[in-house]
Amino acid sequence: MKYFSIRVMLSTMHTMNIKIIGGGIAGLASALAVANAGGKATIFEKSASFEPVGAGLQLGPNAARALQSLGAWDAVKPYTYAPPELHIRDGRNGKIIKRLALGKPFEVRYAMPYRTAHRSDLHRALLEVASSKSNIEIQTNVEVDDLLISTFDGIIAADGVWSKSRQNMFPDTAAIITKDTYYRNLISLPLSFGNVELGCVNLWLYSGGHVVHYPVGVPAKLNLVAITNGQDPRVFFKDAHADLQSLLALGKTYTKWPSAYVPFLQHWQKGNITLIGDAAHGTLPYLAQGAAMALEDAANLQSEIGKSGNFAQATRSFEQNRIARTTRLHIETQRARKAYHLGRIFSLGRNLFMRISNDNGIYTRLDWIYRSSN
Repeated sequence: MKYFSIRVMLSTMHTMNIKIIGGGIAGLASALAVANAGGKATIFEKSASFEPVGAGLQLGPNAARALQSLGAWDAVKPYTYAPPELHIRDGRNGKIIKRLALGKPFEVRYAMPYRTAHRSDLHRALLEVASSKSNIEIQTNVEVDDLLISTFDGIIAADGVWSKSRQNMFPDTAAIITKDTYYRNLISLPLSFGNVELGCVNLWLYSGGHVVHYPVGVPAKLNLVAITNGQDPRVFFKDAHADLQSLLALGKTYTKWPSAYVPFLQHWQKGNITLIGDAAHGTLPYLAQGAAMALEDAANLQSEIGKSGNFAQATRSFEQNRIARTTRLHIETQRARKAYHLGRIFSLGRNLFMRISNDNGIYTRLDWIYRSSN
């Protein structure tokens, strides 16, 4: 009799049906979260197809951990590159200010590796995993102009920094554009290049701007990103060290992107609709945590849905769990930007501080990012 009662109860249980606006990294990760927790997810993507767009990104141990929770790390891992070190350089004289090991020491300390990847490769892997699940449906070439729930139990708005959903829910929350401009390029990886170890993550600090580059993809290419005040990087960095100037010259045509972030929100939820990823807390990229935060969001939402089985309750808990962490990241990102872009005089003190800091001290200052995912 007990067995029969349990079967009747299970057969009448309602399967959570969630609508997801946006088929990017946050949207796909959210779909996995819903599906893994036993619900059904339907993704609505406005593009007709998924094209390989975007730039490189860094996947710290916290991002890898979130992907593992979502059941996607094994699919993503083959697309990633393992840089052995981070080299922080003075953009004017080319000297390495600080070396930080990213290989075994990182993996031992944080129990997951540090990797780089192209955004399109991460998206492709997430799409492969999502497409393999019977309880995830993906509809492309669909423009969603309203947030009517209709037959859905809830909506996840994963439509990025420029989110229409966010502005419909919370007016006057348009993304704030800063004075910085990003110039991105993906070039063939040179076999050798002066004194620069291109297999490492290299961060060049310069007055008013900086450059970061690292390998991505299989076979590897060099992801090159320059941040300036709006000037072409080959002009802005005209007084930089010859190695940096030569690297920038390799990029024949740069893709230009505005720098923007989402203003602080006290809530991400309204009714049965919740924001996630960049739509909720899009920040500047100076700590390389944009994709990681979206993945952490999804992993946490998966956990909360699994606990309660109720979308509204799960998203309330999700918001409470995540909002303080993403707010702190935004504040620390602004501080990092100031430190990277210091003028020539103040940069001397910054460089000295970095040189005398021991590795363990730097790791300790990074623990809050890489050890936590809540």
